[in-house]
Amino acid sequence: MAGRTDRPRREDGPMAERWLYGVDGGRQGSLPPWGMDPWEEGIAPPSGDLGSLTEIVVIDGQVVDTRRRPVSGSGYECAALELDHLRGPVQPRVERVVVREEPQEAMVHWLQRVVGGQASLAGLDDHPLPPSEPLALDQLPAGSRERASIIDEHLDLVGTPAMVGEELLTAYRRLIVQAARAGMLHQWREVPPERVTAAIIHCVVRANALTGAGAPFRVADFTRGLGVPSVPASRSRSLALALGGSQWPHGRSPVEAPEVYVLGDVGLLVSRFRNELVTYRDLARAAEAAAVAAPEATAG
Repeated sequence: MAGRTDRPRREDGPMAERWLYGVDGGRQGSLPPWGMDPWEEGIAPPSGDLGSLTEIVVIDGQVVDTRRRPVSGSGYECAALELDHLRGPVQPRVERVVVREEPQEAMVHWLQRVVGGQASLAGLDDHPLPPSEPLALDQLPAGSRERASIIDEHLDLVGTPAMVGEELLTAYRRLIVQAARAGMLHQWREVPPERVTAAIIHCVVRANALTGAGAPFRVADFTRGLGVPSVPASRSRSLALALGGSQWPHGRSPVEAPEVYVLGDVGLLVSRFRNELVTYRDLARAAEAAAVAAPEATAG
């Protein structure tokens, strides 16, 4: 076929050799073997942009010049088609669009999960929990009452900081009831009671931001007296997941929010922590109101 070229041209001079180095323009790799006939393989004649090629001039092993020009019209259209044929179809690029909430909306959603819904958030206050509320055995499954009573007795062994002590005992006992209803006490029936008690305590103090990064207390301040050798973090986290679900199922939690266990029950939160949540709620509502008012002010 007239004008068809199967190999790179070489121009010989006294001390120079000139090669058409390759076909590029976004392509990678070296040229393929030249045995394939693009017409026999069913590749259409070149049309449109085939990219560019680079010519390199070498004298005595030294590169002295390079030139780039389009493949179309160079005589190397077949080589470009062979590269395209061997490379296969280009995979389509997939773009993902991530819709992010406004910070105040994310905070409101997080608060609703922490306290147990919209109604609980609307009526949230920082009144103290009833001090040292007794264990509600009548609310427990019959098969869990003896086990719950033993765990409750172990609460008498622990010490609690004075500023939250009586409220915490109420929260502990309420969580014992919820753990029994969720079947966790039955699941932990072979676990020593002091370890179950430690898990209950750890779950409550983590849910109230009393321990953890930046928190004022250590876990040992609450479990001292039980004789447990380590923090029961895995067991308490399992309990939190059973009651409140995933800690934050919508990606990243609000950056201003403390890292706490989400139990979804305002009755397990002490007044100290609820006071912080009230502040978060009021700030988020003020930000929402400002966001709504801004376009109206602009239009006015």
